[in-house]
Amino acid sequence: MKNNRNDKLLNSQYIAINLITFIFFFADYILITTIPLYALEIGGNASTAGAFIFVISTTALVLRPIMGNLMDAKTRKLIILIGTIALALASLFYGLVVSITSILVLAILHGLSASAITTSAPTVVADVTPASRLAEGISMFGVATNLTIAVGPLASLYLINAFSYSITFNVAFVLVLLSIVLTFLINYEKKEQNFAGERIKTKKKINIKTLFEKTALKPSIYQLFLAFGLSAILTFIPIYGKSRGVDNIGLFFTFYAASAVIVSFITGKLVHTYGVRKVFIAGIIMQLITFLFLAFAYSLPLMITAALLYGFGSGSGFAIVSILAMESVAPERRGAANATIFAAMDIGIAVGSIVLGVISTKFGFTVTFILTASIMLVDIIVFSILHKEQTIRNVALEETEVL
Repeated sequence: MKNNRNDKLLNSQYIAINLITFIFFFADYILITTIPLYALEIGGNASTAGAFIFVISTTALVLRPIMGNLMDAKTRKLIILIGTIALALASLFYGLVVSITSILVLAILHGLSASAITTSAPTVVADVTPASRLAEGISMFGVATNLTIAVGPLASLYLINAFSYSITFNVAFVLVLLSIVLTFLINYEKKEQNFAGERIKTKKKINIKTLFEKTALKPSIYQLFLAFGLSAILTFIPIYGKSRGVDNIGLFFTFYAASAVIVSFITGKLVHTYGVRKVFIAGIIMQLITFLFLAFAYSLPLMITAALLYGFGSGSGFAIVSILAMESVAPERRGAANATIFAAMDIGIAVGSIVLGVISTKFGFTVTFILTASIMLVDIIVFSILHKEQTIRNVALEETEVL
């Protein structure tokens, strides 16, 4: 087959949304790493960190269906702007408050930003990616977010140690301002009059059927369990490293991100070669082993090994969930489909952060991570029962031109 110029993956809009996403989540991970440590300084504990993540996730859960519906009715760019502006305000005010209550109130604004960006950005990716390379485009989109997992926490820890919490919050604020500016590069909706214009003019009655996409329900179940595991990583790794006397725990995120970035480049090809079932289950098994390692690890090398496994497992897992959700949905329902799978992520992170926060405070991190490993086993069982193997039609079957 000859290469088609319409199959070009790295078009201007694809690059723009990846840049916006990278900078936004760079700031986001700086904040997510900083707040639990800042909370400890002003009288909080592990449960406070769990409550912080819970508020963000619950707010995102409540607002996400509305964001998805609004995005399908209006424009993707509008939702991106809402998300970036909300995080900019949260970043600015985090540095001005000195109470746990104030932090949790600002976490509501943080949750608004999370619901807007995690719903809109993947939808834009699906819109601007050639149909023949959808699986590849979605999996490579993970590179942007996975890189921020490395640089965000490291930048946070460096800024806190070298300067102050106030400077750290200000850096996050400046980064989000940059993402706001870059949002104005997203202009493909103006050019697609038949699709975007029709979407804007159509008025749909808002109900449960329009807010959620039923074809994305099965992937959402798999996503929920994956998110429970992610909550343990996002909420507790900085505190976990300190409790086990391990310096440089920020390296956990570096190696986690490195392996996640690597697998992002090859997930589409792996799915085409081995099928969704084998690749997805292998990824969950890697995550299960990760949490068992973390349960008993007291040295940095073992924690880094766990980070590598988690990056490979979660990087492929979350990409496959998105591929499954986008494959069967109509273009005008992509916003609702993304809202559905990310609502499941919100539930998983919210429940995980609260449950694991209480368990870690009462029983310690060994029990916490053993429980998380058992949730990964449940995900394997549920996926094995529900998933019916099918061909992912949009994976590029031939070598195509990327640039």
